[in-house]
Amino acid sequence: MPQTKPIKDPKEAIARGFAQPFSLFRRWQKDAVRSGRFASADIFLLATVCAKTLRPSQRPMQLADVCDNAFLFLSTLTSRKGDQISQNKNVSLYFDWLKLDRYVMVEGEATLVRDRHVVNSYFQKIFPSELKCYFSAIDNNQSKVIDSEFKEKFQDLRQKICHYKDSMIPPPDSMVLFKIEPSYFEFYENSNEVGNVRLAYSRLVEGAKTSTHTSAPSNTASMSSRTRRQSSLSKPQPRRGTARRLTPWSKQI
Repeated sequence: MPQTKPIKDPKEAIARGFAQPFSLFRRWQKDAVRSGRFASADIFLLATVCAKTLRPSQRPMQLADVCDNAFLFLSTLTSRKGDQISQNKNVSLYFDWLKLDRYVMVEGEATLVRDRHVVNSYFQKIFPSELKCYFSAIDNNQSKVIDSEFKEKFQDLRQKICHYKDSMIPPPDSMVLFKIEPSYFEFYENSNEVGNVRLAYSRLVEGAKTSTHTSAPSNTASMSSRTRRQSSLSKPQPRRGTARRLTPWSKQI
C-alpha cells in the first residue's frame, strides 16, 4: 500500500490538510497498519518520572483510543506508572514506526477517567481474554514484589476468572483510564525525497514567545519549523533572539 508522501516543511503540511497534529498522527498510524510490518500500530513507549528521585522510567503500553484531542490508555493506579503519574502528571509517548523510517514523540499531561462504564468498555475492547484474566487477578498488586504465597493465590484466582465468559471478566477496581492531552508533537521522517525531517507542533499559551520557531498563519496551527534537513535541503532558521509569537493549534480535529 502506498504511504503518505513525505512533508518537507510546516507550510506544506498546512497546505495538505495537516494543520492539526492529530490528523497527521492518524494518517501515519494508518500507514503503519497498512504496511503489515508491525504486530500492532497501537503500541507505544510511555515515559514517566519519579517525583522524588527524578529518575525516568519507561514501558511499552497499548493505546486504547485517540479521541477528543487526547491519547487514552488503561492501567492501575497502584502500578509504578500510576504512582509516578499521580505525583507528576507530565509524561511522554513514543510511537516507534522506524520500519517505515518514522517515529512520533508526544509530550503532555495526564488526567484520570474513573467512570467504571468507560473503563469496562475499553477493558473489554482492547485486551484478549488472557490479559483480562491477568489484570483482574493481579488487581492492585501490579508492579509489587510478590512472594510464593501470593503467587499461589494469584494462580488460583486467575484460573477461576478464566472460566468466566470473555465479556464477563471484570476490570480490577484499581484500573482507570489515563487521558493524555498533548502540548507538543514531534514527527520524524527520513526519506529520499526530503531527507531527515522533524516536524514539530507546539501548543502555547497566548502571548508565549520562542526564539527558535517560525510561526504559522494566525488562523491555523502553530507549527515549529524545527525541520532538520540534510545538506542542500536545509532551510535557514530564524536567528536566536528573534522572538516570534505562535498561535495555539485548534482543538478541533
